[in-house]
Formats: sequence, structure tokens, C-alpha cells
Amino acid sequence: MPLTFPAHQAAVLPLKLWRPRWFDGTAMVVGAGAPDLFHAFSSIGNFYADSQRGIVLAILFTVGYATVLRTHSADGLFGSLPDLGPLQVHHYRALKLRRPHMFVTLLSSVIGVYSHVFFDSFTHPNRWGSNLLKLDEFAIGNISGAEIFQYLSHPIGSLVGLALLVVVASDRHMADWYGSAALARARSVPIGVDATRITVMVSVTSLGVGIAWGVLQSQAILFTTGLCFALGLLVAGRLNSPRSNGAFLHEAGNATKGTTCTTILRGSIQEVDY
Repeated sequence: MPLTFPAHQAAVLPLKLWRPRWFDGTAMVVGAGAPDLFHAFSSIGNFYADSQRGIVLAILFTVGYATVLRTHSADGLFGSLPDLGPLQVHHYRALKLRRPHMFVTLLSSVIGVYSHVFFDSFTHPNRWGSNLLKLDEFAIGNISGAEIFQYLSHPIGSLVGLALLVVVASDRHMADWYGSAALARARSVPIGVDATRITVMVSVTSLGVGIAWGVLQSQAILFTTGLCFALGLLVAGRLNSPRSNGAFLHEAGNATKGTTCTTILRGSIQEVDY
């Protein structure tokens, strides 16, 4: 089974680049992969991740995950990871600076989740997309035409998805969305010396829990591992979150291009997009 990331994200990232104010890129990226994670619960009764119930759960999970990532984890998580050549990972620390309106996050979550469902319909047999293109009418051995299309499209989609993640994190776009001064501050705010070690330890632990979960239920190991790893990243980011986030957000928010008003009220952060 090809990985859900970053191939599915290639379908939604162009929307963020096209109209950045219309969409919550974080929610779309999470939502584009979320439906697969719920295959982890396939051993529970008659639960089916691709059912309407599974889709609703994936949307709710996406809204929650995107919110927690921005509010509590992005700064510490992406600050603990190195820049990877052209992929400027530290730029993603700026996600903490702006919290889109909840309606935008919800709409973007729906778009992300249903983009996954849409493309899966062409890469899995006996679904409306594969039936429309008659992909099930030919096969190579025991591999259906839809599955062949899946194994061909995922490597291409993964390359496109990675390229788009690089483009999104570029100076051109991030500085335009957040302001160059705020972006520079987001990259440079101090983080614990043990941050990378903490992220690695939490990630390895979450992978181990996911593998053990899959082994115990004798199925869906890839999905139990993926779900636990995704949740582990939130935990790692929270543990690494700098203590000075309040001052950092206030200072960085004032450095933006007038797109965001950031105030600190009774120790909490409140943001309003103009």
C-alpha cells in the first residue's frame, strides 16, 4: 500500500498557492491524508474508514489536528528539525503566527478529506472512478487496472507533493504571507538544546506503539503506525515549544505586513485576520 504522504497532498497544495487567503493549507494537507489513518480501526466491528462515518471522523480529526499543530506544536516541532536543502523546514515555525477563521479551517478540512476520497476512487477497484474509466476491465496477473494506476500515480504524486512543499516553504511565499521580519523571527526564536533528541525519542516511541498495536490486532500495521506517528509529532512539538512563545508571537505579529493583529490578553494569544 503506497504511503498517503506526500502524494495526496499534491492535489490540494496548488489551491493554497492560488488563493492563500481562501484556504487553510495546514488543514488541507492533514485532511488529504487523514482518511487512511482511520483504517487503523478496521478491526473494530464493522467500522469502514471509507464510509460516511469514517469521512466525518476524518474531517473532525483534521480540524482538531490542524488547530493543535498551529496552537501548540508547530513552533517546537519544526524548530527541532533541520532544514533539508531546498525544503526550509524552519519556515514552517511561522504556522503559529496565523490562525485562520474556524470556517476556513473546516472548509479546507472537507476539501482535503474529499480530495483523498476522490483520487482513491480511481486507484481502488470497484469504485465509481475506476468503474467510470473501466480500469477494472483489465489486469496484470492478480493486479487490477485500478491498482496498477495506483502504483504508477503515487510515485509521481509524491514527487509533485514534495516539490510543492518546497515551494510553499520558500521565502517568496512565506514572506509574502507572514512578512519577512516575522518569518525571520520565527526561524530564530531560541529552542531547547535537546529538542532534536526529544523529537527523535518521541517519534521512535510512537512508531513502536503503532507497530505493536497493528501486530496485536494482526492487521493495518501501516495505518496504526501512521496514526501513532502523526500524534507523536504533536506531542514532540508541544514538549519542544519555547517558553517565550507569548513574547515571540507578539513581536513577530507586529512585524507582519498589517495582515494580522496580534494581542496578548491575560496571557493568551488572540489573532484577527483583516
